[in-house]
Amino acid sequence: MEDFNLNLDNALKFLDYKEFEQKILRAGEICSDIINNPESDKGMKGWISTESNLPVMDQLKSKAEEIRENADVFILVGVGGSNQAARAVIKALQKDIKPKVLYAGNTLSAHYLSKLLDEIQDQSVYINVIAKNFETLEPGSHFRVLRKVLESRYSKEEMARRIILTGTHGSRLEEIAKENGYLFLPFPKDIGGRYSAFSPVGIFPVMVAGIDTDSLIRGVNLLKKHIYNNPENNIAVQYAAYRNLAYEKGFDIEVLASFEPRLEYFIKWWIQLFGESEGKDKKGIFPSGVIYSEDLHSMGQYLQDGRRNLIETFIKIKDPQASVIIPPDRDFIDGFDYLDRMDFVRINQAAEKATIEAHTNGGVPCAVLELQRIDEKSFGMLFYFFMIACAISGKLMGVNPFDQEGVEEYKRSMFKALGRDYA
Repeated sequence: MEDFNLNLDNALKFLDYKEFEQKILRAGEICSDIINNPESDKGMKGWISTESNLPVMDQLKSKAEEIRENADVFILVGVGGSNQAARAVIKALQKDIKPKVLYAGNTLSAHYLSKLLDEIQDQSVYINVIAKNFETLEPGSHFRVLRKVLESRYSKEEMARRIILTGTHGSRLEEIAKENGYLFLPFPKDIGGRYSAFSPVGIFPVMVAGIDTDSLIRGVNLLKKHIYNNPENNIAVQYAAYRNLAYEKGFDIEVLASFEPRLEYFIKWWIQLFGESEGKDKKGIFPSGVIYSEDLHSMGQYLQDGRRNLIETFIKIKDPQASVIIPPDRDFIDGFDYLDRMDFVRINQAAEKATIEAHTNGGVPCAVLELQRIDEKSFGMLFYFFMIACAISGKLMGVNPFDQEGVEEYKRSMFKALGRDYA
């Protein structure tokens, strides 16, 4: 694809190409099955299509416009898949100062919540609580606290305008919405949280932030078209085949890297996507992430000279959409005259190229995903690419990429300590 390209040249130097071709054949079969049998996998592939959003899009846009006009602060209450995708887009792309988007329901830290409550004093507040299963401790406990704050400020009717609940039909969250007159948005039952980027779960908060979600969906559909036109050999198939072959050869850590700090929270989303999808049955590539060049001064040593059990995937941005020239200064001797009149774009690109070369030469397979720029369309393409690739990759490993039974274990111990029965 012209503005979305996967380069595996450096990565495949460490693997047998014939084995890679064989792995592509199997990955292609899996991809074809995923897109041609949407009802399989216990109906957990609703994310494959964006058409299911159409009935509620006008409602989402109307409510988002109301919030932008009236809110100083919009609080997204959710954790994990309920907030990661929206936060990734908002942190990277929000330009409007108002409303300020804050995040709650994602920690049990009293200090964090206390600071948030201080920040919203004397502010016009709207909140969106997102929970597929409204038993999760973080959003449930924070919602109770925030609801009491709003109750002390607003009438019952005004609270009903300011609280939006996103959950599954038939859930306790829907019952609460009906009992109190809150707007209820659907969290599709056939979509897991980490795959919910372009469902109402991810789309609505992004709309509130004033970001063009139509362009985001166009990006999704562009990548989807590429996948559907080439189900047996596309960039998602190639990426999944490559990382699984690397895994079989002993590479059990993947580092997602970028020289663009705007992608910090996208990397957090990616870590959850692959960690929760593949980390089961004592299998899986451990997902990690770095933002360069800062992390070259902390993790660069390990990446260059540590254990050779990791692969690195770079998200490379061709057009950074900004330019800063270093001015000459002959009256100030600092040793950096060689940078006179040089653009930071060139400097960053030089550091990126050098890092890929050095890590490859040091024994790290380095794949490069090239994007034209960071915008709504690119985010749509990124989300769909990695979600399809993750589903393929999990199935190649022989695990179910759509469940996460392992997270129940700590909850049993935690709820027992808090005095609640948990089956």
